[in-house]
Amino acid sequence: MKIGLQLQQQRILHNMSQNDLAEKLNISRQSISKWENGGSLPSFNNVVAISDLFDISLDELIRGDEELMDKFKDDGKIRLNHVETIIFGGIGLGIVLLILLGLFKMPSDIVKAWILVIALAGKLGVLMNLEWKYVNRSLTKKAVFWGVIVMAMTVTDSLLSMWIGFTAGL
Repeated sequence: MKIGLQLQQQRILHNMSQNDLAEKLNISRQSISKWENGGSLPSFNNVVAISDLFDISLDELIRGDEELMDKFKDDGKIRLNHVETIIFGGIGLGIVLLILLGLFKMPSDIVKAWILVIALAGKLGVLMNLEWKYVNRSLTKKAVFWGVIVMAMTVTDSLLSMWIGFTAGL
């Protein structure tokens, strides 16, 4: 359960308004509202204070809220979210592959054909493994517009490359 919903349930169970809770935590009512609506997350100190105030364990308070639990993880390691891993991993792998291709002097037409096939397989793999219900919830109209533009350019580039390769082979 998300901390915002848990907080709201505990507050109502203890007959407290957002203002009452804010006063007990020495913060603004707007902060409580943002936490309950998922607009922001409480600090660790506030989570401990809420746990003490409502006499519930930290585990019970934050279990199920992956975002909040991730926020509290700190073992000194750099953590990348999935999008950052895709971006930085893709750039790094691309650079390594360019270096290897330069070392082995592969013909560029063969390399381009393989890149096209592997990129298409990768795109299909990503699309088939997305949690679409979450993607659909997060897309704005502007994001959909730009997504259509990106998809159109990607498809056009791929089809054009395949057509050029096919006609060159005739």
